[in-house]
Amino acid sequence: MASLIPQTQLQMFWAAHRRVADANIAFMEMVTCKENPLTRRDLEGLIRRNPERYSRFAHWLDKLPD
Repeated sequence: MASLIPQTQLQMFWAAHRRVADANIAFMEMVTCKENPLTRRDLEGLIRRNPERYSRFAHWLDKLPD
């Protein structure tokens, strides 16, 4: 539930920083998963469906398996 108390700019900065870090961690977990690792085709689909979220990982396309 969102807080009704206004946040300072510093609090908003760290909240945004945490969201970006969490997304990076989740992406790396998908890449390094032993059972079902992320493939190039998977990432291409994610970028196509949600480019504002996944296009920052496009440089991984040439590093992922087919």
